[in-house]
Amino acid sequence: MGQFGSQPDFATNNIQSITPSDTISAATKLNGSVIYIGDNTTTGNELKVIPAGIVGPFTVSKFNAINNGGSQYSGGNNLSTTTTGNGTGLTVDVTSAGAPTQNILTIVVNTPGTGYENGDLIEVVEPGQGGVDQAKYRIQVSAGFPTAAQAITFKGLGTGGFLPVTVDYVLATGTTVSELIAAK
Repeated sequence: MGQFGSQPDFATNNIQSITPSDTISAATKLNGSVIYIGDNTTTGNELKVIPAGIVGPFTVSKFNAINNGGSQYSGGNNLSTTTTGNGTGLTVDVTSAGAPTQNILTIVVNTPGTGYENGDLIEVVEPGQGGVDQAKYRIQVSAGFPTAAQAITFKGLGTGGFLPVTVDYVLATGTTVSELIAAK
């Protein structure tokens, strides 16, 4: 630490005023910034943040076809899937080729489900498809955005200090301090 226990021992040129937001996205990510708390004597002393490095639930991010997209699919949205793993709840939207193959051309996540792991196999189930050459995919998963439930609220913060952790997100709900500065 620097001369004072509440101040970091670095200088930066990437300093910005921030407005807390409940939107958790790439656009609102602060990328491990330190947070300086300005005058909060009239607003409150609580700050709700998601610390740097916290990741959200893992979600399906890629589909690798095992059997060229099956056959006899008409396409549709919110199609259910079965899996060889422990995941549940994954639904997909698909488009299919015309006759005679009617195989799946594109597949995207509709509802991510939970509990899926890299390498799990899924089959796309289309009502009325009759189980003829079900489309099979090996999935890849990646960490999603964190959720507000993973946030930590710091209470009793004084004016003119730094938060003791680096931060990726500052949430509006639960934050009463104002005049926040992020430095990276």
